[in-house]
Amino acid sequence: MIEPFANDHQSMQIGDLIIENQKDKIIIYGDIDLMLSELGYKQAQQLHELSGKIIKAFEDENIYSSNEAKSKENNDQLDKNIDNPFL
Repeated sequence: MIEPFANDHQSMQIGDLIIENQKDKIIIYGDIDLMLSELGYKQAQQLHELSGKIIKAFEDENIYSSNEAKSKENNDQLDKNIDNPFL
């Protein structure tokens, strides 16, 4: 289990859902099918534990108000237009 917002190198996987940890954001992508089975139950428990840890990090450190500029600096999208190399 990752420690939310603690570092830039942790990641985890639940089903085909990928969770990447960064100091200023948590990136979640992929998908998961929670089947009515023992595996589905375990995956649901992991999701519940992870979401609880993320919420606790927000409540404990009030980090969402101090990292707005930092998140913009680390944004994967550029703020400028570039020429399309395929045209």
